[in-house]
Amino acid sequence: MRESIDDVRKRIEKIDYEILRMMANRTAAAVEMGKMKASESIPLRAPAVEERVVERYISQAREFGMSASSASQIARLLIRESIEQQGHIPRPSLTKRMLIIGGTGKMGRWLSDLFEARGHRIRVHDIVDSDKFPMERDLERGVRDAEVVIIATPISVTREMLEKVVELRPEALVFDIASIKSPFQDILRKGAADGLSICSLHPMFGPETYSIIDRNVVVCNCGSTDAVDRARELFDGANLMEMDVEEHDPIMAYVLGLGHATNIAFFESLRASGRSFEELSQAASTTFQRQVETARDVASENASLYYEIQKMNPYNAEALAFLQRALEDVRSAAERADRGAFERMMREGREYFGGSQ
Repeated sequence: MRESIDDVRKRIEKIDYEILRMMANRTAAAVEMGKMKASESIPLRAPAVEERVVERYISQAREFGMSASSASQIARLLIRESIEQQGHIPRPSLTKRMLIIGGTGKMGRWLSDLFEARGHRIRVHDIVDSDKFPMERDLERGVRDAEVVIIATPISVTREMLEKVVELRPEALVFDIASIKSPFQDILRKGAADGLSICSLHPMFGPETYSIIDRNVVVCNCGSTDAVDRARELFDGANLMEMDVEEHDPIMAYVLGLGHATNIAFFESLRASGRSFEELSQAASTTFQRQVETARDVASENASLYYEIQKMNPYNAEALAFLQRALEDVRSAAERADRGAFERMMREGREYFGGSQ
């Protein structure tokens, strides 16, 4: 008897259940491995091993007529889930007493949750009481008792807080997470030169991020290799990029300053047009829809933080000047009917991103 569509759907439903059951079994096995890693202080990530897993999936997928792209995506999803679960296994040998200054702010709370899940002992110093973590009112006592001091305050007050912490001559690892470093990089350099274990970090994501796995974290070396090594260990599982602190802001002028400004200019242009978003959406192209998704996210972000990123990075002016020039070049090429200039920009853009797809 021929199966009906409903029969086939029920069969697929059973297969889906088996897939999920096997995924759960795989994750359970990964957790067991994670406990072994934790007991032996082995890093969470093993890139060479992960690539072999992906290659195995691709190779075996061919036997079943599946695409290499789908197999790779499935493999990386499973790897990510495994590492995420392993990252929540406490590592007794690495457990630290942490003081998070600004720990009731969005990123401060996110870091508090992350490190508590990894087995660290958290205390918070802030002007607002934490509803979850114990408060430390006395900054001097908190810094003295901590093994790690994290400054998660707004950029505008990070310098002041760094000065207070550095004056206390802590033995703890000290780092900030500010998006801009120029306003206080002299303090970071001086602290390291004076023998403090101090560096500067920049998580390249916001507090809505579910997991640190595969997320970018910039580690700025301020002169203390000890601090860099200790900080990298705390953020095991992330994609860590190390640079000198002076390199940070020139790069962020493009990664953050230009990226934010481009999206703000985009939605400001739409708003100034006088046409409703609903009207434009009905005729939206794929490119427009993708741009809107990013611009909508930017519009809903912390306006004060985005203002500080624009105002306090001295390298933003250069990036925005290039943006203004590029917009003028696009407009000019169209108005002058200069097909060659327009096609050259498109060609050079493809080359910049690695060539034709």
